Amino acid sequence: MCSIIGYSGEYKKSLVNDILKNSRIRGLHSFGYCFFENKQIKILKFLDYNDFLKSINKNKPNKFIAHFRYSTSGDYKVEKNNQPIKKQNTALVFNGVLDMGTKRDMEEIHNVMLETDNDGELALIKYNESDNSVLDFIKNKTFAGIFINENEIKALRNKNRPAYVGFYGDIKIIASTKDILKRSGVLNFIEIPKNNFYNI
Repeated sequence: MCSIIGYSGEYKKSLVNDILKNSRIRGLHSFGYCFFENKQIKILKFLDYNDFLKSINKNKPNKFIAHFRYSTSGDYKVEKNNQPIKKQNTALVFNGVLDMGTKRDMEEIHNVMLETDNDGELALIKYNESDNSVLDFIKNKTFAGIFINENEIKALRNKNRPAYVGFYGDIKIIASTKDILKRSGVLNFIEIPKNNFYNI
């Protein structure tokens, strides 16, 4: 159980802080977020929630993805294993389990070279291949994730993990559960359709 967050629109500190506060129960091991600055991907990761909160409120990104981790693979005290993770100029946050093997096991089974022990890297590799590759890969696993590149934020889930998008004026927010949105004052929301990309 991890928390995924996606945000697109004017940065409203009180709204963002409410979403983050209400998402926190789903991940206590590590905290991270990703945004683009001068066309460059920027990923910041923390073991302390207050450090995370200070950083995101300082940067005030109008488009970002964030992750609160409950560790299931890879030592969360090793920063590179925590999310967001990136390949090329795309980053991912996700909730679910794609492979419980070690890094070496995953490399052998999937015939890939990995940079981390985080199984989300497998989905990111497939995403960079094609939409169909990642859709096929997650089909029989547990997955709800958000991908970000310079131009867009795209959410994807299968039937085994929830994800919702809320609408707050011109702002769109992705959260793991509808309760996170409701408790944050975002009352207009829909469940993200399964097995289809949803752009915000």
